[in-house]
Amino acid sequence: MTEDQLIAFLSVARYRSLSRAASELDLGQPTISDRLRSLEREIGVTLVRRQGRGVALTPEGEAFLSYAQRALDVLKQGKESVQAAHKGSGGRVSIAVTVTTGAYLFAPALVAFQKACPEIEVQVRSAHSWESPGLLLDDVVQLALLSGPIVHPQLETIGTFRSKLICVAGAADRARSVTRSDLATDRLLVSYWGPAYRSFLEEVKASAVDGGKNWIELSPVELVKGLLIAGVGVSSIPQISARMELEAGTLIELKLTDAALPDWQITLVRRRHRPANAAADLLAESLVNSLSKNV
Repeated sequence: MTEDQLIAFLSVARYRSLSRAASELDLGQPTISDRLRSLEREIGVTLVRRQGRGVALTPEGEAFLSYAQRALDVLKQGKESVQAAHKGSGGRVSIAVTVTTGAYLFAPALVAFQKACPEIEVQVRSAHSWESPGLLLDDVVQLALLSGPIVHPQLETIGTFRSKLICVAGAADRARSVTRSDLATDRLLVSYWGPAYRSFLEEVKASAVDGGKNWIELSPVELVKGLLIAGVGVSSIPQISARMELEAGTLIELKLTDAALPDWQITLVRRRHRPANAAADLLAESLVNSLSKNV
């Protein structure tokens, strides 16, 4: 399997057209077809089929798509690492972060790191917590910040941090307190803040006959805040993400009278048996120091 084959496949998948893929890559259409056929022979399945004037991915092609992109990402990182080592530059590190973690915790920590180590290039990839382990195992990223603990024999936790969750609603909401039963039957906007919060929600749902009937699952936290400000429901979100809105009075904090919200747990993770990467080690050390002080 060659890099040229993967590039041809991804271009065809992107445009759903052999001619447009050929134009993008500045190649002849027969060359694109030959690379696709050789890739299919190697894998043993048909990845692309003709459809009208264009082409469509087969179910096997759809399944292969994300792996092809990951393979190219790893090859790119390998080339850049070799070039950095050859030039004696500071190196490069990739990290996956969730949207909320990235905006409210990682961003200020990254600023501090870049001031201390300006020669190191940091690539940030937005990813859901459930996506990050696969990115680490495929060496697409070297570090990941995700919600909740991680248990995997090939992954190790570098640091665990906790941030307070609070119940909030729009300023038009006159209630200043809620109970578990209220949460069970209200329009609760539900996001993922780790397994401890998920367990809390299951207990809340069980506390009422129709518990969870009106809940809405959605992310990211900016969308949740926008709906709350518009007067839609209540939610539990990290306090750190609501500071500006609470100060401005567009959101209000609701006291949960008969239960305690769990903390939002954030975990910094890396692959256990990993290629040497001094830049990743420096970033990990910096993040542990920054997040320990600021969370």
